[in-house]
Formats: sequence, structure tokens, C-alpha cells
Amino acid sequence: MRRLFACLVIGLIGISPALAFDTGTQGVLDRMKIGKPVPITDIATLMRSSARWCYAEDEGSCSWSDIYLEVTDTGATYEIGNAWDADYDVIFTDHGTFEEGRYICETGYDWVPTLRAVKRADGTALNGRPLWDLKTQIGSGRSEGIDCFDYVLKGSDSAAETITLLQRQFTQGVTDPINDVTVTLHFNAKTAAALSWYY
Repeated sequence: MRRLFACLVIGLIGISPALAFDTGTQGVLDRMKIGKPVPITDIATLMRSSARWCYAEDEGSCSWSDIYLEVTDTGATYEIGNAWDADYDVIFTDHGTFEEGRYICETGYDWVPTLRAVKRADGTALNGRPLWDLKTQIGSGRSEGIDCFDYVLKGSDSAAETITLLQRQFTQGVTDPINDVTVTLHFNAKTAAALSWYY
């Protein structure tokens, strides 16, 4: 019986489900160690492979999220979404450049013209003067600073198809742990699409 059980286990290994991550993503995990900064080339791989990055996730809801639209050897274009206030969610497109083999840095790109907004209550789009007024309000408070970010590996969950990183923010080369935030990378498209934003 013991030998039969062992044979069954060996046989089942051959028909076990495929790895949750693609080969590029799995390669990043195989190379990296928990607690170590991830090179920006590997971050670029994760950007390309993931469906959505969820910051400070809490029970399927994000403080804000990124969807990477285009990733090149020199930088990335991404869609950011978050709850602006209790009434509106906003979505806009921004750009970042890869620097020093480690960071993604802001460029000062004026993303306000790309901004869209939807009502949190029912998901209907904001248009016309109300959208213009909201853009004006947001644009007037937009920071002109240029920050950079790096990422430290925290862990992964193949069953959930997620990888967890710690994002660190650098302003003029200096980082403050108070600005650190955990980001969960979702690789399952359905799970990623179901994420929401909390206010």
C-alpha cells in the first residue's frame, strides 16, 4: 500500500496544474530574495506580465492602482486610478523613466488633460463642465516635484497569482519609511478587474 501510494503521488506530479506565473515572472522570483531590492529590468518584466498593481490593498480594495499600458527598456506608461473623494473615482495616464538600474522616476508630465472621472455611486462618467471643474481643482494642487521609486520583494502566492513588493519613495535621493507602501501585483485578470478603490 505504501509503495502504491508513492507511485500515485509520482504519477500525479506529472498532471499537476501549470505554474501560476509565466516563465519571465517565475524567473524573477527564482533570482530574487525576499527583503532585497528588485532591479528595474526585473520590475519591467513584472509590469509587462501583471494585470494590475494594487497599493495598500485591503480586502480587495486599493488606495490606488496602476495598470501598465506600455513598458520599454527606458520607461513605462501607466494608468493610475484612485478614489478622489467620496463621490468620484479618477483615472489618468502618466509616464515614468527607468533610472540607474533601480528606479522608476516621475517626469513632470502633465497628466491632468488625460484625467477621467466616474461617480462612485453608479459608475457613470463625469462630463462637460463638472469634469472641467474637477480637472481644474486637481490640476491646481498637482505637485511639481520629481520623485523616484524602487521596490523590495516581500513575497509571492502562486495560488492567488500575486506578488507583494514594498515600494519606497525617494525625493532628491532621500527616502522616508513613512512613505513606504505595500503593493500587491495581480496576475489573474479576473481578480484584477474585480479590485475597487477605497476612500
